[in-house]
Amino acid sequence: MLHRFLYSLFIPVISVITVAVLAIVLGYIFYNLPSFAEKGELKSLYVVLAGMVILIGTPVSAYLAVKIFSK
Repeated sequence: MLHRFLYSLFIPVISVITVAVLAIVLGYIFYNLPSFAEKGELKSLYVVLAGMVILIGTPVSAYLAVKIFSK
């Protein structure tokens, strides 16, 4: 009974901390990514490409993880 209570406290706290850390890390990356480009349209292109990698890479990696670990 005590384990359920502890899990009901710790799991939401851990999830909030995880989301906050991911938000800070992604915000830092997206904020500093245009500084790698010299000038012009490449500044926006880096952010768009990083977003596309995250958008496409997340489901692909989840699919591969399920396929590999479900054996």
